[in-house]
Amino acid sequence: MSSSEANKAAIAANRKTIFNIESNVLSNKALVYQSRSMIEENRLMIMSNYSAAFMGNRQLANANTDEIFANRSAILAAMDADGDVQENYVNVQTNKSSLDYLAHRSGLNSSVLAISAKMADVNAQLVAINQEIMAANQSIVEFNAEQIALNSDMLNGALQPSKATVEGNASMVAANTAAMADLSSNVENNRKTMDSILETSASNASALMANKDTINERRVAIMENRKGILANKQKIG
Repeated sequence: MSSSEANKAAIAANRKTIFNIESNVLSNKALVYQSRSMIEENRLMIMSNYSAAFMGNRQLANANTDEIFANRSAILAAMDADGDVQENYVNVQTNKSSLDYLAHRSGLNSSVLAISAKMADVNAQLVAINQEIMAANQSIVEFNAEQIALNSDMLNGALQPSKATVEGNASMVAANTAAMADLSSNVENNRKTMDSILETSASNASALMANKDTINERRVAIMENRKGILANKQKIG
């Protein structure tokens, strides 16, 4: 087989490999968008759960706490105390009630601050992610600019088949073959990474659904507490 025929056979073989690589790259592209869609759906569910837990359940539970201690104050204020000892007893209980409430509130403040610190860290990570997205976009712009320039050069006669040589063709075939090997490795690694991301996203979705169920169950408990609060209020009245 002549060198030119060998180049032709190698080019044809490379074309088949490129077709397979293209199929895998496009499949990976579809999986990338599937994984991103799942991530976005999970993010929206996280925000929904956050709103239900913090703006919903937390505020309802806090309102219950306030009413519980309002009832406590009313109960203590209505107590009959005969003499200093009994008055001191009621006043001590009043102070204890205030301390119980303030200790609870201060503990909640600490909890909120710890969560806020974690949320600030998450926001910092999201800022970094935005910067990575912008950098990726810039790489697309630069790649497109290079390819536009290459097309312009071709239109201006930079690519001249009449000057091709067997040796030059063989060199380009070898370069393409090496590039295909690197690309195939990258495609395979991408697929493994995407499979892992999809698995994590599915696990996150299950955890978020479980959280939503817990939030709903807790709201039922909060409303049950409220029934007890109202019952006590009626007794006080």
